[in-house]
Amino acid sequence: MFGALILGEAAVSANIVSPVLVIIVAITGITAFAVPDYSLSFHIRLLRFGYILLAYFAGFLGVAFGFVFHLTILASINSFGISYLSPYSPVANPDNTGFFLSPIWKRENRRSFLNTKRQKKQENISLKWKNSKGV
Repeated sequence: MFGALILGEAAVSANIVSPVLVIIVAITGITAFAVPDYSLSFHIRLLRFGYILLAYFAGFLGVAFGFVFHLTILASINSFGISYLSPYSPVANPDNTGFFLSPIWKRENRRSFLNTKRQKKQENISLKWKNSKGV
């Protein structure tokens, strides 16, 4: 770690790389230890090298364009006919779900993007005790 700091500082002072590139390399190096799966870690490593190259050629603007491009690809992927970013990708959401959810006892219907045969989760309201008169 200490050697990487010294080499990074020397590269910045010699104007070989920008300070943004050193920060991005440090952040991606630290976050590489947080992924437990080897195959996912390999793909993240490939993305990391792509972001490093973008930061080298265009600085923060390159990283921002890379992030927007990556997010666009993720939003266009469909898995089993459902958008990969399904609760957040369609902005017009008729279920009023997404960032703010109603309490679980008020969620009687399934999500509309699932296209199920039965729209309701259960036949009757799940809180029978709340609507019964004698209890």
